[in-house]
Amino acid sequence: MKLYSFTIILLLIFVIVGGMFGVKNFDLFKKITASIFSILQQPKPENKPLMISQQFGVYSTVWSARSKRINDLIRIADETEVNAIIIDVKDSGVYIDDYLKNLVNELHEKNIYTIARLVVFQDNSQIETHSDWYFKKDDGSLWQDNRGWHWMDPTNRKVWEYNLETSKQAIDAGFDELNFDYIRYPSFKKDDNVVFAPALKSQAINNFASYLTSELKKYDPQITLSVDLFAYNMLNSSDLGIGQVFLELYDYFDYVSPMVYPSHYIAGNFGFNNPAEHPYEVVLGTIEKGKQQLWEKSAVEVGTTTPTIVNPIFEKRLKKLRPWLQDFNIGAIYDSDMIRKEKQAVYDVGLTSGWLLWNPRNVYTEEALDK
Repeated sequence: MKLYSFTIILLLIFVIVGGMFGVKNFDLFKKITASIFSILQQPKPENKPLMISQQFGVYSTVWSARSKRINDLIRIADETEVNAIIIDVKDSGVYIDDYLKNLVNELHEKNIYTIARLVVFQDNSQIETHSDWYFKKDDGSLWQDNRGWHWMDPTNRKVWEYNLETSKQAIDAGFDELNFDYIRYPSFKKDDNVVFAPALKSQAINNFASYLTSELKKYDPQITLSVDLFAYNMLNSSDLGIGQVFLELYDYFDYVSPMVYPSHYIAGNFGFNNPAEHPYEVVLGTIEKGKQQLWEKSAVEVGTTTPTIVNPIFEKRLKKLRPWLQDFNIGAIYDSDMIRKEKQAVYDVGLTSGWLLWNPRNVYTEEALDK
């Protein structure tokens, strides 16, 4: 887009200068002038997103995206059912540059759907310049979680604007979808003595989600937006103490991606001492709970429980549910059979929008993927 505008400006300067001082070759001048008007009459080039309704994705860190590892992920997409790659573009840094834009173009040439992952409130990057954006203790010192991370305050409008501008950069880089993670409060301990606004956490998170999605849709109506949620959000109706309420956040986004990692469930969930050893049952049971919440929400909206009236609204909502699945060894060895059980649960529970695989090292079990 910038090159297009720059070309027009140069040609217009040529016309003006030529008109003021004359040109020796008038025929050449007329041809160039005609070319300028031809360019001006053409629509501006647009970076149109890929329209793929069912995404089977693998996750890439920013480091893998900038190393030879990305070639393995591209090969996997070439040789298997994988058709999407999720790439970190923002956490405690913003990684949007010419290299990334060129990579997005390369993936598009191979018909690979591109998803930009943006970590929202867990972000250390602005501590030196905007310490007022962060949670602090009652003694004025910056609060950190047990991993040493600082968290931005979800009620701070400057934090909203910062994340909005970063998101726009990701859109301009050509991504088909923006995926937002850590849209939540941290898990405070009772003795943390953190000072924060007394407003309901869930209301603050909902307000931010509303602002972010509405502004981004204004900026680019075609952009797809998704959010990552704890899978436990589908097992109950509370905000888990972090401000995420499954049903309240659901309708702001085009896709909702609960992180259904069986290793993250506690003993007793779904009746198992070690839920990680039972991927099919955990994934199926979790999504069934979420489906029930969505059906009840739809029934309340239309004021009836008559299936013929509720189901069309419910089924439209259900198309937005696209879970993260586990491809890493915590709690159990996740070989191809275990991962295929997760995938089968997604299909058997009636989801049709695909799934995303998470491995923090970006090494995936290719035997679990259909060719």
